[in-house]
Amino acid sequence: MKFSLILPICMILFVIAGIAGCLQNEEIMSPPKASINPDHGAMAKTLATMQDDIVAAIIRLDKETGSSAIKLGKSGLSGDAANSILARLAASDPAILTAITFDRNGTVRAAAPLEARVLIGENLGNQTVVQDLFARNQPLMSDLFPLAQGGYGSVIEYPVYSEEGQVIGAVSITFSPDVLIAPYAESATEGTRYSAMVAQTDGRVLYDPDPEEVGRETFNESLYAEFPEILEFARQYSGNKSGYATYSFYDTGFGNIVNKEAFWTTIGIHGTEWRLIIIREI
Repeated sequence: MKFSLILPICMILFVIAGIAGCLQNEEIMSPPKASINPDHGAMAKTLATMQDDIVAAIIRLDKETGSSAIKLGKSGLSGDAANSILARLAASDPAILTAITFDRNGTVRAAAPLEARVLIGENLGNQTVVQDLFARNQPLMSDLFPLAQGGYGSVIEYPVYSEEGQVIGAVSITFSPDVLIAPYAESATEGTRYSAMVAQTDGRVLYDPDPEEVGRETFNESLYAEFPEILEFARQYSGNKSGYATYSFYDTGFGNIVNKEAFWTTIGIHGTEWRLIIIREI
């Protein structure tokens, strides 16, 4: 597992490498001048709290998936033992929607929870995430994608190795980033004047207090086209791992148009990055 993050207060970039979570200092960046503002210091502290909690939550998901891959290498991709492993994996976090195994051809061999067993026999071999997994034989996390049942999800996948060291297939969880992030974002901002947003580097929204925002593609939304400052803000956080910006947009609930300021930082796993953003009306 490789997990990277940027701490907003001192702008120190760390990399957590290995499932054990070995932490090392990789890069030191100069703090923004705006950070001397007391309000900005409080925003950065809130962002750091949210960041720590979300990092821990994703590490738990990743560790559970990786541990399940090891067990499935001993039990096989299907059968009672595999079903039991997947059931425990699917129940390990409320954000997990499904847990499946598939073979080298991409054919689903087992699935949990029970309602997900309709997926057994389906071939996923044409999916980019499946092809990428077997091309690299390394774990991955995907970007957000629309789910057949509605809403959006991402996947974490691990190759499954046989006891002889051969890749026989993979284990994959589909999870809701919105469900994963929400309790930590809400806890971090509770009692403050701040709100939080989490987005991909392409501008797609993973979490927002307004449910209508989740899944929106900032650069392709007609709503945002009316606010060029939003597009510039999105370009800034898409191209920079941390930073500060001001812009105008609707308040929560799409009522009035207000001025806002935001700090953001980055977390990432298996090469996929999320921007964590803390926002205040000014």
